[in-house]
Amino acid sequence: AYLVFLLLVALVVGLIAVASNPTPYFAALGLVVAAGVGCGVLVGCGGSFLSLVLFLIYLGGMLVVFAYSAALLAFSEAWG
Repeated sequence: AYLVFLLLVALVVGLIAVASNPTPYFAALGLVVAAGVGCGVLVGCGGSFLSLVLFLIYLGGMLVVFAYSAALLAFSEAWG
């Protein structure tokens, strides 16, 4: 129960990292972390094979979206 709670807290932190970063590089990293933690939650609830399949499908889709957004971004700027 404690592991699932910690994974849910990490999932919220990962989603905040996605929402607060202006560059697609760090946002994509936050999405990968959030997806990995979400699969950890599914493993904690007993669905290990399903979570691994969903993680691989999600990472494949994220690779396409990340490559497309990085190609359209001319100059990556961060806050500050």
